[in-house]
Amino acid sequence: MYRNRKNCDAYREKMTVTGETLENDEQIIDSLTKREIEEYIGEANLASETLAKLNIRIDALPQKYQQLLDKLAASQSSLGINQLDHVSISLEQTKDITENLEDDYEILKLKHKDLELQRRIEKNKKFIDELRRELKMSRESLSNQNPGPDNVQDYIRQLKQKVVSYEESCTKAKAKYNKLSIPDTILPKSLSVLVTSHEALLEEARSLRQRAEDITFARDAIQNLHRLRR
Repeated sequence: MYRNRKNCDAYREKMTVTGETLENDEQIIDSLTKREIEEYIGEANLASETLAKLNIRIDALPQKYQQLLDKLAASQSSLGINQLDHVSISLEQTKDITENLEDDYEILKLKHKDLELQRRIEKNKKFIDELRRELKMSRESLSNQNPGPDNVQDYIRQLKQKVVSYEESCTKAKAKYNKLSIPDTILPKSLSVLVTSHEALLEEARSLRQRAEDITFARDAIQNLHRLRR
């Protein structure tokens, strides 16, 4: 309601103190003041019409409101205002309402963005919690394995040594029997068992080598997760 008065005060601070400029400034200030009083009078007239429709006399109102109406009537008389521009007043009120609605709309947009951000944060939090759970399960699984990540290399090295030893023994035995030209069908049972054991050890070595690669891959994945968390 005091927007025009504030505009007048701001305009007075900026105006220059010279002849013609001062006169123009005073005219602008008077125009703004008159417009503000017109708004006051418009509200007073509306109140008077409402009171008349409700069959309420002005002299029955509280003293404070009677003084306000008298002041507005005196202002209207001193300015020579006979008729108010209700359209301008309505447009001004509509402008204020529009500005308030625009502010409310911007606030709603910000709240919507905040909710969207919170939703993304919650989604990322759930994803991180799931990764932590899987990491914990992987650690427990690896710690219960034998061989595990800490001793798998030694275990593979021992198996390789056994395989090499069996291969040498098998090769020597086969060489001796080949010199004797003995068919495989009549080879001693112990030699057949040795050959079978050798093949089983080779298969076990391949399996352990694959497991070692899987464990190494899992360890690298855990290290990468640690780096990402930092």
